[in-house]
Amino acid sequence: MNRNTFLQTATLGTVALTSLPLLKRYDAGPFEKLEISLTPWSLMRTGYGGDDPLGIDIFEYPRIAKSLGFGYIDHEMFHFPPDLNDEMIDQMLVNSEKAGVQSAVLLTGGVGDIGDADLSKRKKALKTYKYWVDVAQKLGCKAMRNVCASYITIPHKEKLNYALEGVKELGNYAGEKGLDLLIENHNGYSSDPEWMIALMEGVNLINVGVLGDFTNWKLRTNPETHYPDPYGGIELLSPYIRAVSAKSEDFDTNGEETTTDYKKMFGVLQKATHLKFAGVEFFGTSISRNKGALLTKALIERVVTDIG
Repeated sequence: MNRNTFLQTATLGTVALTSLPLLKRYDAGPFEKLEISLTPWSLMRTGYGGDDPLGIDIFEYPRIAKSLGFGYIDHEMFHFPPDLNDEMIDQMLVNSEKAGVQSAVLLTGGVGDIGDADLSKRKKALKTYKYWVDVAQKLGCKAMRNVCASYITIPHKEKLNYALEGVKELGNYAGEKGLDLLIENHNGYSSDPEWMIALMEGVNLINVGVLGDFTNWKLRTNPETHYPDPYGGIELLSPYIRAVSAKSEDFDTNGEETTTDYKKMFGVLQKATHLKFAGVEFFGTSISRNKGALLTKALIERVVTDIG
């Protein structure tokens, strides 16, 4: 079944989700199926083994996330040991079950572009990320996020054609494993909503969508150029959005995030009828990481309750 047919006939998503009452203070309205997950970057700012004195042990992550009130966690490929094996994955599963958390999205990218113009590099990237699809399935994730076209090095149409090939192949593989594949606006062409819409429409698979990032809108580095309207960009991508990265850095005395107007952003996201997860991604340094994650979660809950 292709994506367009699915949108006309199917209910939200490809995997049934279990609702956790802990997170459901908004049990009606446009966000009644939304789950709030914790993104690991909120607590771990380097890859595995990196120099992060404030970081935590990756296998303690489920317990700490639960202690902060999260029922879902995201995963990041770089936080896992480079020699990741099934025994380690099983340990993460055991720890998650003990903590009472479920896995939402596995975040991948940065080790090859599935839309690379070089066929050999594209095939290598696809092989790498198919491995991570397998990991995502073992972890019980509902989706895997990937990035492509993060740099503008070749013409718009040419890059789109290569990305269509790569995303369709990886999307089909993810579908075989029961997972959604989500492409994030992650700079370059992927931060051009019209390019991303063309990608989604061209791939046209029921399990392929968008992970919308609130702040990743850099089109070019030299000179640095950004898509001018993050709220408008999210609105354009809303028919394809299944998860968002709810970025946060600083908060005012009223608990409002100082960079993104969360009420405005979630007002736009009412149009994202396939939205399943809002991933808390706190990257600030002026307050503790735990506090930043808690403030972001509370802000999301407040604005969706107000909207709903």
